[in-house]
Amino acid sequence: MKLLLIRHGEAVDASADTPDRSRWLTARGRTETAAAAKHLCAHPPGALVTSPLVRAVQTAEIIAAHAAPPGPVTVLSALATGDLAAIHRFVEAWRGDGALALVGHEPTLSQVLVALLENTRWPGFEKSCVVALSRKGGHWTFDWMFLAATATTIVRLPD
Repeated sequence: MKLLLIRHGEAVDASADTPDRSRWLTARGRTETAAAAKHLCAHPPGALVTSPLVRAVQTAEIIAAHAAPPGPVTVLSALATGDLAAIHRFVEAWRGDGALALVGHEPTLSQVLVALLENTRWPGFEKSCVVALSRKGGHWTFDWMFLAATATTIVRLPD
């Protein structure tokens, strides 16, 4: 099984008029997310699942427009609430073809990655960052990471 963990793109700041759940992507966030989506054309997801928060949904829509998963973008509330047990159950229950792509937020994505890799040295996800993991023989391994801000692919686990 392959898993893609994707952090949403840069979003406007929260304010009295813009609560956190309503924050939308900035122009930079859209551009960097499009770069990540274009990178994913070589690694298309079999399914795309997103947090229900606006910035994550917009990120998922941009990815879907470029990397064209076979089905609709679906929502998993646990990606917004940080319910790691629910995310873990969802990943374990998934039986589709291709990679399962999860679009979410920090620190939840880092917590998911650390739990799967059993690695406590993870530096965190930049915005519009994509991390690919594989499960072989019951163990998860790091495959690669794409940093959209610099269009850099990293193929070994960062310190």
